[in-house]
Amino acid sequence: MGKKNFTTSRKLFLKITLILFTVSIIVVYFSSIYMRNVAFHNLAEDDAQKTSELAFEVLYTKMQEGWAREDLYKIIDRLNNLKPGLKIQTYRSDLVKELFGEVEAESAGLRDPLVQKALKGETQFLAMGNHTIRYIRPMVVKQECITCHYNAKVGDINGVIDMTFPQNDIKISLDSIIIYFLIFTVIAIILTFFIFQFLMTRTFINPITLLVESIKKVKDSGDFSEQISYEPKTYEMYILGDSFNALLAKVEDTMQVLREKNKMLEEHKKAIDKSTIVSKADTKGIITYVNDKFCEISGYTKEELLGQNHNIVRSPHMPKEAFEDLWRTIQSKKTWQGVVENRAKDGSSYFVQATIMPILDENDEIVEYIGIRQDITELTKLQFNEMSESVDKALDIKLQEVVNLIPLRAVVIDEESKIFCANRAFEEMFTKLDHIKLDELFIEKEGYLFSDALLDWKDDILNFHSANNKVLLNIFDEERAFSVYLEKLDANDYYLVLFVEIDKSTLG
Repeated sequence: MGKKNFTTSRKLFLKITLILFTVSIIVVYFSSIYMRNVAFHNLAEDDAQKTSELAFEVLYTKMQEGWAREDLYKIIDRLNNLKPGLKIQTYRSDLVKELFGEVEAESAGLRDPLVQKALKGETQFLAMGNHTIRYIRPMVVKQECITCHYNAKVGDINGVIDMTFPQNDIKISLDSIIIYFLIFTVIAIILTFFIFQFLMTRTFINPITLLVESIKKVKDSGDFSEQISYEPKTYEMYILGDSFNALLAKVEDTMQVLREKNKMLEEHKKAIDKSTIVSKADTKGIITYVNDKFCEISGYTKEELLGQNHNIVRSPHMPKEAFEDLWRTIQSKKTWQGVVENRAKDGSSYFVQATIMPILDENDEIVEYIGIRQDITELTKLQFNEMSESVDKALDIKLQEVVNLIPLRAVVIDEESKIFCANRAFEEMFTKLDHIKLDELFIEKEGYLFSDALLDWKDDILNFHSANNKVLLNIFDEERAFSVYLEKLDANDYYLVLFVEIDKSTLG
């Protein structure tokens, strides 16, 4: 919608007030005219009727007393002098003329059409051009009139009283004033209400209703690309509608960007799910999500994993200190990275390069944890094999120096398990190793390797692929458990033995 010149709400209210004020003046003006007309036609007629009846009763009383015609005319003259502008004239009918004769002074008045109508029984009431009122009232024969007017009967017309008096002499009663004032007030309030309602509806309510319906339509459809329709009558309404349409356009642009980003994230998620092991857990370590890759490497189904603690895939070979460090790091809202050995459903081990991080809400509070892992099992085996091959190749040069380069506790033994050489990490655990057979250091205990006359422990590991590769060593009068990894070297029938200390509490 193109920009137009709109009136502000303040100016519009001033216009509405001016319109209502003008309407009120007009209502007052026409109401005053109406009240004048009502007073003129109703109150004046009532006043004229009462004055006419008074004059008639006076004349009738004097006629009963036997007054002559001249005396009656004197009474009429005196009545005419009571008020300025008041004029009373009587005219006799043909019935009266038959008994008492004609009066020359009445001849001109009897030719008046209004007087003729009154002689036929019609009361005449009209306003004169000089702000006077004329009232012509028939004099109806009553029963007591027949005594003198024996040629008439009850209901005949004996004559008329023609009365003229100024309009200013009309007096309106207090009750009439109150009634007309209340009528005027009610009319003015009703007119003002309807005019105000019409103007407010047309100016504000209808545009706001249209704007609300358009907004509701956009909300229900979810289509932010659709501009709302509105019919502004004020500048504020125009700004409101235009701003909302601008907001919709901004929201649509943002939604389009979000849709594109969501599409990219979805593609990234697909790529990650196909190549990466992903899981999520709540703040207590309970699994809430796993992808297909996680199920594939662990051997568990999603149903078996969801709702379980993450310890379900924990390997007993992992040091307790490693998991303590992991939890301490992620609970401090930091990211932990490292190599983790996990245990599959069938009991086999697999190695992953793990990145575990907390997910924070808008209040910077932890709501869950996500773990992203890469399977490095084959790489670990390859590295171990490469390390063994390197050791074999270098053994002829200087076996001791090679062993010293190994970061784990390591020894080289011969076929009879005699220690050929050991690195510093292994030597620090014992005071003397010269001419000692390695299996002599093993403490005999169920569940651990030890020297057996019938079966060589090396063959138990290499040839029979025993899952038991744990040994107990007496280190300064303390029994400590180790995992043993044995690799036969090509040169001179030597064996490379690596020791990884484990926490006995994890062994059950």
